Amino acid sequence: MALLPRKKRCKGIPTSTVSQDHLGRNSPVGEVKFGEVGIFLVERRMGSSRRRFLTELARKKGFRVEEQMSESVTHVVSENNTGKEVLDLLEKRNGISRTGFTAALVDIAWFTESMGAGRPLEVESRHQLQIVLTPHGSIAGVFSRGKKKSVGEGRNQIYSGVVFLHVTREAVAVTEVSISSYACQRRTVLKNKNRLFTEALKVLAEAAELNESEGRYLAFSKASSILKSLPYTVTKMEDLQGIPSLGVHSRKVIKEILEDGTCSEVENILQNERYQTLKRFTSIFGVGVKTADKWYREGLRTLDELRASNVKLTREQEAGLLYHNDLSAPVTRTEADLIKQIVERAVHKFLPATVVTLTGGFRREKEFGHDVDLLITHPEEGKEEGLICQVINWMTTEGLILYGDITGNSYKGRSKDPGIFDHFEKCLSIFKLKKELVNNLESEKLSHCDSLAGDKTRGIDLADHTEAAQQVTVAAAGSKDWKAVRVDLVIAPYSQYAYALLGWTGSRLFERDLRRYAKHSKNMSLSSHSLFDNEQNIFLPAATEEGIFAHLGLEYIPPRERNA
Repeated sequence: MALLPRKKRCKGIPTSTVSQDHLGRNSPVGEVKFGEVGIFLVERRMGSSRRRFLTELARKKGFRVEEQMSESVTHVVSENNTGKEVLDLLEKRNGISRTGFTAALVDIAWFTESMGAGRPLEVESRHQLQIVLTPHGSIAGVFSRGKKKSVGEGRNQIYSGVVFLHVTREAVAVTEVSISSYACQRRTVLKNKNRLFTEALKVLAEAAELNESEGRYLAFSKASSILKSLPYTVTKMEDLQGIPSLGVHSRKVIKEILEDGTCSEVENILQNERYQTLKRFTSIFGVGVKTADKWYREGLRTLDELRASNVKLTREQEAGLLYHNDLSAPVTRTEADLIKQIVERAVHKFLPATVVTLTGGFRREKEFGHDVDLLITHPEEGKEEGLICQVINWMTTEGLILYGDITGNSYKGRSKDPGIFDHFEKCLSIFKLKKELVNNLESEKLSHCDSLAGDKTRGIDLADHTEAAQQVTVAAAGSKDWKAVRVDLVIAPYSQYAYALLGWTGSRLFERDLRRYAKHSKNMSLSSHSLFDNEQNIFLPAATEEGIFAHLGLEYIPPRERNA
């Protein structure tokens, strides 16, 4: 039977109102307001497309941006390069002599903050090019925490906290850089150096969430996120001096782990029957904390007891319970890539040139996840309307969909609502993924990697990884030749695509802090649909995520470093 939207569609922004200017492209360059400031953007590690975007953005705001390095340049802006690397590059490509070099070497943060302020800001020490160091002396044992030593002609000062090296024309110096309490101002990769503490705090956060204690949940989540971002391993309590968002409770947990290797409170929670039961029930697709707690109070403890009970389940919960074994198994990167290919072929059948993007944890470079999130848009706004129904109905007839629930677009035009939930047209579904297709794609990836590696040893490592990924899939599927996988398909109009991409990439805490930062630091309202400036009373269009960060005056953080 064909699946139809449950909610009445809201047209959102009419196609006729979408112009090139609305998308932030092809707008006229503004007059030069700050002629005394000349900016040169270093393309190395920034990329040509991003450089073009930033150049256009700066010129619209009245900044003078030079295409070539010259004596009129006052600020050399670089991203992910050291001062030495930039100087080497300028000397090699432009013949710039280091002797008498007067331009300021600044990080991209100075540029984005200046764009947000609408004027060139003074260069502070934190804007100067930086390299992260560990606090225990990773450069040939030269540096040590809490002491001062000379390095060449410069001096270094190291404080208890995160230590950075910054390069100036006068010297090489080390200073303490404060850690922001906002996750959107920190770079957090997947592999952190304090996993022992972050996993314990994660359990406490989960327990608080299951008890519907939002305050405690946020406190433990923030503490865990801060520890994830540290570039060094905490080995004593003094290492936490000056670190924000670490409350008394979190510090007590860390102290106990440092002293005993474990935390008794965490161990007790893991053995707690209610915690175990609610974790088990909320792992069912469509079951929230309130429902899980209700079942627990009714005496239910296991999935078998739930199946044997007379509890009335929603259609979503029935599907979640039916395919629970598969849905509780990790989704591999290969499975996610395959599902993206399947969806791309399906949408292109009805609407060529449609863009399908893999978001969520996989966009943050995770190898495993709980589900697959796909964001869908089309360059011609309005053409995407109704696409989801066509695609889901066709895939259902092809036997690819085990469950699907379509929700219509409920976005109220140009809403200023900064809420965590979006109003896009979407389908929450369960895919029937053929195991044979996964194995074939794994083999193709392995063959491609082997041809690139040209190294027998590397090939063996990749084969081991592939086999491990396949074992996860096979174990989940059991004797079946397919696996049930949770897939969310989200349709975003092109003018809202950048905001939707940012919102659906995560992580959860990173997105929350982005909205908080926008509200409290910039007096703006950020959602997955738009950014509204409450002071100017205007919506700020953005064609890319970089544009959104620039509007907020934030340094751009790539998806792989948003694992807060």
